[in-house]
Amino acid sequence: MTDRSRDEAVAAAVLAKVRAFASGLDPDERRVLAALLAPGVAAAWAEPSEPDVVGFEWRPDDVTSHLAAAVRAEGLRIEGWPPV
Repeated sequence: MTDRSRDEAVAAAVLAKVRAFASGLDPDERRVLAALLAPGVAAAWAEPSEPDVVGFEWRPDDVTSHLAAAVRAEGLRIEGWPPV
């Protein structure tokens, strides 16, 4: 397994575990978890021309870029983010 495919597998596994964890939370707890995760999810969907979409420049390295790709592949979005 190459480093790239291993990183992609790790990113997909982390998202699956987060989803499983979130499914066991009550609605209020899910909102808090969403608030914690929302900046990273928003950054995964940001266009390269708008790196400051979440208030900081997110510079993906190999692992975070694979995580961003996994977020996009899953179609993961946080409802109500960004806040208005």
